[in-house]
Amino acid sequence: MNFLQFIETGIMISPTVYARRSICHLFCDQSDAALRDAMQAQCVYPNWPTALYLQAVALAKLNMLEDSGTMLKEAKIMEDKRIIN
Repeated sequence: MNFLQFIETGIMISPTVYARRSICHLFCDQSDAALRDAMQAQCVYPNWPTALYLQAVALAKLNMLEDSGTMLKEAKIMEDKRIIN
């Protein structure tokens, strides 16, 4: 089974798999793919600030700086809520 098959047919979808692949895409200058995987991580685990931070980095690399800043703020708010609870 290759990585793509694992992602598509995995019994349990893990947000960390998407996050790690997003990081790999970022290192390979594949910002669009990095953003997609970061968004998938957020879909799987909506209250995970890491997914938002990855989206912010991908958006910045795509020169979408305003959206990137907004995403960073949302991630910080989400993280603060998790710390309080």
